[in-house]
Amino acid sequence: MVEHMQKLAYECRPSLWNTHYKEVDIPWRSGGLSKTAAELLSRYSPEHRRLLEIGCGAGNDATALANLGFEYHGLDFSEAAISEAASQHGSPTFSFSCADFFHWTAREPFGAIYEKGFFHGLSGVRPRHTFIRRAASLLSPNGIWLTVCGAADHRRSDFSYGAIYLRDLIGPAEIYFEVLEVIKADYGLADRNHEFSAWHAAFRRR
Repeated sequence: MVEHMQKLAYECRPSLWNTHYKEVDIPWRSGGLSKTAAELLSRYSPEHRRLLEIGCGAGNDATALANLGFEYHGLDFSEAAISEAASQHGSPTFSFSCADFFHWTAREPFGAIYEKGFFHGLSGVRPRHTFIRRAASLLSPNGIWLTVCGAADHRRSDFSYGAIYLRDLIGPAEIYFEVLEVIKADYGLADRNHEFSAWHAAFRRR
């Protein structure tokens, strides 16, 4: 079941994600904002300080993102995940929405979009192109998109996880974004026994 969900993350129903969050069976739970991701966000920090995390889950990276000076908004279509995130982050610095990114409408643009594992969970060219187009439309001029995607060039054989080749990230992204920097580093799981390599890629909206 977990393998199937990782391969077809977008196609899965919210109820399946709710089940995992309620049962605390979350092998993909983030260990927090990675050092590499924090460095990239600081290096290419936008003037507009509103940040959207897509697929925020239980908000494990939210505090670190807010500590970088961002006004944080988390988005996930799992009610259980959003409920957990909101209960842990109860200040005006944080806000959360339970919605499907592909049908969600923001009140105003964001200066930065961050997602960890959402893009690599999309199967096929069309969903990836749609994601990138929508992400660009949600950003202010010169806004930044930072993605953390499992790297498919050296997969672990003992643990199933989402992963893509770099060409499948850079190719569609360049239509709407300037590529700023790509670094290969640990993904950043809470369960360090299942850690794997990931692309940390920073883009600027054209």
